[in-house]
Parts: sequence; structure tokens; C-alpha cells
Amino acid sequence: MDFDALRNLKSGLGTAAVIVMDKSTDLVRAIARISYFYKHESCGQCTPCREGTGWMWRVMERMARGEADPKEIDTLLDVTTQVEGHTICALGDAAAWP
Repeated sequence: MDFDALRNLKSGLGTAAVIVMDKSTDLVRAIARISYFYKHESCGQCTPCREGTGWMWRVMERMARGEADPKEIDTLLDVTTQVEGHTICALGDAAAWP
């Protein structure tokens, strides 16, 4: 798995960071934790990242607790598309991908 091979498959490595989890990992909880990281690391300079990362984290936390409405899945996807590609740096893109 390398950049060129994945590019030819119309995919990619993103930041090339790899997280290894076993089958016991709660993926929703893991994505909620990753969302918190991006919310915490946002400098707050641009609105999509400042508002979007916090919003994504709060929804993911509700999902991890089983308190989210199933309709929030589509709303979450909508927010990620509003953040991705609309920030000054790549943090917003990286926050939207999980």
C-alpha cells in the first residue's frame, strides 16, 4: 500500500497516519475520540472548522452513548461536506474524513 498504488485505484492514504484496532474496538466510540482530537486541535480561525469540528464531536458523542437520532447520520454527512475543502488548512479535511 503506497501513495501511487492507491492513487491508481482512486483512493489515498490521506495523512498516511494509521490506527490499528482489533475487533473489540467500538468504531463509533473511536471516531468520537478522533473527533474530539480535531475539535481540540482546531485553531478556530475559520468558521467551518471552528464550528464543524465541535458539532461533529457532539453528534459522535451522542451516537457513542446511543442517544442520537438516526436522522443525525445524514446531517453529520452534510456537515462533513461543508467542512471538507472549506478551511484554510488541512485540519478541517482530516476532521471530516472519519
